[in-house]
Amino acid sequence: MENDYFRFEDTEHDIPFYNGNPKLSSSKLIVLFLGFCLTFCIPFIEFGDMVLLKAILSCFIPLIAVWYSLDGNLSEIFRKPEKNDIKIIIIGLISVFLVMGIATLIAKVFGIPSQSHKAYAGTPIITILSTIIQLVGEELFKFIGIVLPMIFTYKYIGRKGAIIVGIIVSQFIFALAHISAYGSNIADLILTIGIGSIVFPLIYVKTKNITISYLVHLIWDFIGILPVIFGLATLLF
Repeated sequence: MENDYFRFEDTEHDIPFYNGNPKLSSSKLIVLFLGFCLTFCIPFIEFGDMVLLKAILSCFIPLIAVWYSLDGNLSEIFRKPEKNDIKIIIIGLISVFLVMGIATLIAKVFGIPSQSHKAYAGTPIITILSTIIQLVGEELFKFIGIVLPMIFTYKYIGRKGAIIVGIIVSQFIFALAHISAYGSNIADLILTIGIGSIVFPLIYVKTKNITISYLVHLIWDFIGILPVIFGLATLLF
């Protein structure tokens, strides 16, 4: 069994669904797929200043789909961090910095123009709350994006191959979901969003714990919105 695992993986836990553990009924598979599709569509809907509502929908739609598919047993994918996870979080942040840097450099070498994220709407506290909530949804979205291809490819290419396919599919669709925020330069999205953020699903595959990949993602994004955080601190103090 351990030969089916990558060497960097923790083998105490496994990714659910792909091998029938737990069993995924047709109705649960449909709900999981619909949750994935609906979450993908949310960024393309104009919410105006209601960014918090957008974040809540981005979080709760995939959360409900996964909750239903796991019969409410979210401890399969969300667990309390342990002391050893601190090292993983630190290594993860360093890895994100390096991979993002390499992806940006490749884009420059090939003359692929980079696109800036659209300005944050709302007050600093709304921006911070929206980020905290939405990133849960993003990690769940990528989780569903990994397990759905695994379910259909596992029997043909094995566990390792199915994970690779799942990550590629998930990251590609995740990159496309950012068109509304960054523009339609697909090459830049694939490099800076798809490949640039590949560390997050790899952290999940290692730990089988979305809590850890979420924390790394949250810390990284908070670094990106430091001006907003400093602005809130100025207002409060």
